[in-house]
Amino acid sequence: MSAAFVWFHNSSEDPGASVDFYETLLGWKRTEGPPGMTMFAGQQGPFAAVGAKNGSLGWVPYVEVEDVDAATKEAQRLGATLLEAKTRGPAGEFSIVRDPGGAAIALWQKAR
Repeated sequence: MSAAFVWFHNSSEDPGASVDFYETLLGWKRTEGPPGMTMFAGQQGPFAAVGAKNGSLGWVPYVEVEDVDAATKEAQRLGATLLEAKTRGPAGEFSIVRDPGGAAIALWQKAR
């Protein structure tokens, strides 16, 4: 149904401080992203972004799915709670669900 984690997004109360923290602690290199986001990129390209707080999610891992609508429906059938309905982002569409154990995960479908 999906691959391993393909993206990570940090909804931060203080995006600038968060970016500085990870840049200093881990040596991640910042690059500009879409408005309101700073991305971190490595040799293979961007892998994470930091933006303004959207709820209390903190870091959210993204997994790629073939069909975001079907994956969201299946997640809910399996006991997940919908946190964010399908949203279109720069690279595709995603929804965010909370699994039965309380962790948030984004289900992402690449733009076609």
